[in-house]
Amino acid sequence: MDVTIVATSIAVMGIIIALGMFFAAKVPITVEVKKALILIILNIAVPSIILNGVFNTEVTDQLLNQAITIFAISIVFHLGALLLAWAIAKVCRFESVFAKKMTILAALGNTGFIGIPLCAAIFGPVGGLLAAIFDAGLDLILFTVVIYMLQSGNALSLRQVLKSFINIPLIAVIVGLSSAMIGFTPPEFTKQLTGHLAGLAAPLAMLYIGMLLYGLFKKTGFTVYKQIWFPLGVRLFMIPLITMFAISLTNLDDLIKNIVIILAAMPTFTLSAILFSRYTNDEETAVMTIAFSTILSLLTIPLISYLSTF
Repeated sequence: MDVTIVATSIAVMGIIIALGMFFAAKVPITVEVKKALILIILNIAVPSIILNGVFNTEVTDQLLNQAITIFAISIVFHLGALLLAWAIAKVCRFESVFAKKMTILAALGNTGFIGIPLCAAIFGPVGGLLAAIFDAGLDLILFTVVIYMLQSGNALSLRQVLKSFINIPLIAVIVGLSSAMIGFTPPEFTKQLTGHLAGLAAPLAMLYIGMLLYGLFKKTGFTVYKQIWFPLGVRLFMIPLITMFAISLTNLDDLIKNIVIILAAMPTFTLSAILFSRYTNDEETAVMTIAFSTILSLLTIPLISYLSTF
């Protein structure tokens, strides 16, 4: 992995996040503005990264094997991260409900909103495509195991399970790979369009995160709950280091290894604030963790990528 490229990409994203915070300080950011940005990023820009990856990559048996492999790795990784965080939370003697919240915040990273654009910037179109498939594994775990944890043992509905598979980025993966497998060649107009739209993902995502962070700090200040060291330490250091060691023992190709290491180092996933608000009435804990883990990840992601070179 080229540490210089990773560090440069993170530095650029950090500057754009700062610009987003500056913009939010000058102009009131309404709920409608946030919703519009999310819709553009998740429903237009991220699917365009995926399709751009397919259109600019020869879909061979090797790529299909990589896609299947990284999806399987994602499932194992996220289940393993939840088990590890849960075990450490129990060792720390956290109370049952609080232990669940700490486990979720520590185990699951922002592989979609930050991970997909970052991997596309570092590894090119195929990197964004494989990162999206990795994120699909997170979605499956999120809408099954995690929702089950937050519902305190209530039965899962089929609707929740199906919801994890029905989203535009995943549909883009299926459509893109299927069209490539049947030999469909998109017109040049489509290639250029998806290429331009894909370029929106990283800047818009970082601007949105900057706006979000400004709102979070304005609401809560820089105060933190005393156990915040747990999700920050496990999410940003322990899980990436264990992942790096474990994956070094495999004979996977370098691209998959590097993508998994980068995605393992992502900060706490943004959706946790919404889930906590709905199921535990404790949005503030998630909000603080998201804010501080995102800022710290600007330092820890380059550090993890540097350590991975050894």
